[in-house]
Amino acid sequence: MDETLFCVPNPNHACRKGEGVYLTASYRPEQVKTTRDPAIGHPEGYRIRIQHGEITVESAAPAGEFYAFQTLRQMMHGARALPELCLCDEPVFPYRGFMIDCARHFFTVDELKKMIDAAALYKLNKFHWHLTDDQGWRIQIDSFPLLTQIGSRRAGSHFNREKNTGEEYGGFYTKDQIREIVDYCTQRFIEVIPEIDIPGHTSAAIAAYPHLSCTQEAIPVRICGGIFRDILCAGRESTYDFVFRVLDEVIELFPSKRIHIGGDEAPKDRWNKCPHCRAAMEREHITDAEGLQGYFMNRVIDYLTAKGVRATVWNDALKSGNLKNGATVQMWMDRGGYSVRRANRGGQVVVSDFSHYYMDYPYGLTPLEKTYNYRPLVPELTFAGEKNILGVEGELWTEHVPDFARLCYQAYPRFAAIAETGWTRAERKNIYNFERRFQKSIPLLEEIGVTPAPLGEWSPRGLAGRLGAARFFLRSINADTVKNQLDIK
Repeated sequence: MDETLFCVPNPNHACRKGEGVYLTASYRPEQVKTTRDPAIGHPEGYRIRIQHGEITVESAAPAGEFYAFQTLRQMMHGARALPELCLCDEPVFPYRGFMIDCARHFFTVDELKKMIDAAALYKLNKFHWHLTDDQGWRIQIDSFPLLTQIGSRRAGSHFNREKNTGEEYGGFYTKDQIREIVDYCTQRFIEVIPEIDIPGHTSAAIAAYPHLSCTQEAIPVRICGGIFRDILCAGRESTYDFVFRVLDEVIELFPSKRIHIGGDEAPKDRWNKCPHCRAAMEREHITDAEGLQGYFMNRVIDYLTAKGVRATVWNDALKSGNLKNGATVQMWMDRGGYSVRRANRGGQVVVSDFSHYYMDYPYGLTPLEKTYNYRPLVPELTFAGEKNILGVEGELWTEHVPDFARLCYQAYPRFAAIAETGWTRAERKNIYNFERRFQKSIPLLEEIGVTPAPLGEWSPRGLAGRLGAARFFLRSINADTVKNQLDIK
């Protein structure tokens, strides 16, 4: 049936019912008969029957019906006829996400809508929206207007080999635009999970409000990539007041019961020297700065929990050893195995392994086959731990993605490969079969306005292809970016 259906993700069960065919020339979506069947059970599951010249869709909930129509859309596109069949389908993981970084480079509402439509086509259901970082603050916050007046603009961009032109770069989303994106996603059964990255990656916020840092000195919104020493001060109550008031407005905008609060790449140099941070450590009986980050994150987690919202953090936050179990952990680079132990002990984990699921890397370093064949359920997980893996997410950081065309090139077909891992059982996956099926869906993507990478670049075969891509990637990283991986003003 795989060769007949040409769907991405591959449906989990389909069988022929006869030799009759349903001619697609007469097919119209409104002609499909839809019914609810609670016996299907899974809210995203569905059943498609094609027989006696009719198409029937059965689902337990509206999401399942929506996904059934995405399957039909792919089945019917360009097909002359389909056999009579019964197709039963539901996802392997409840969490199937894609992240777009709009802080390093900004994308318009219309461009994001195209990426959302593409994600819906492949049954992705979580949009992780990275809205703040060192290089820009992209969300309107009425309580702190300087976040967008100052923090949304930088003096230039120096992410690639080319020298900084000195041209101001900026942009942010108004509250009305954010509501528009949230409504657009809701109609497509996609949950929007905003990320407000704290306590690190906060140069843009500190540029707007210098009192938020330990030194309280003015710094610029950063023009290049890196990990910067100026982070939010964990020892002053004014910092928590700022964070809580920002999150109050974020909660009002996003109906999601999840908010990502970062917790990654936060150097502790300033905290170790800050009298306020040292006083907080003494008061709370904390022995080191990593423990202070755990205290910081736990206060924010508790605040969100009281509002009925679950926090998500990058796995870096686990290094403190005291992070509360109420937060979901997103695993990206976990050499210490913290995330696996977290899952084995009952904590929720989303898998975003950087060497497989970071879409900003060139195809020579992260070829399609590497992304597709990655298995998120690693052997170190216990049976109980496997149940705590919520799912998978592809990350598209945009330091080296300056425009929408490049965004599409980096994202597809790799986002579709991650979607299939999130939906389809492992025994029904095959990279070569996937490539054929994805090619059939490219015209639908192009109708949306998303142009994927050319077929010949998906999985460079041989050492020469991989080395060439690696050289290109390394050349794109300028010396200033490398120098500023740990910046001291």
